[in-house]
Amino acid sequence: MPKVDGIEVLRRLKSDPQLRKLPVIMLTTTDDPREIQRCHLLGCNSYIVKPVDYDKFAEAIKQLGMFVSLVQVPEINGMP
Repeated sequence: MPKVDGIEVLRRLKSDPQLRKLPVIMLTTTDDPREIQRCHLLGCNSYIVKPVDYDKFAEAIKQLGMFVSLVQVPEINGMP
């Protein structure tokens, strides 16, 4: 991402009252435990390290589906 990294995008999403409930999956090459913890503290729902392991990715999507079914996700610009 030019000039903005994934953590900054996550920070902006979670600081916006209209967007903070959006589920976020971080997909990155960084496997540093401090970075992973930082993302979870900022509110990411799942953290996947590239190259992507299919089973881990499928499980993250499955958990995301369960999350969305339990939590009301906000509309964005009038779109559900």
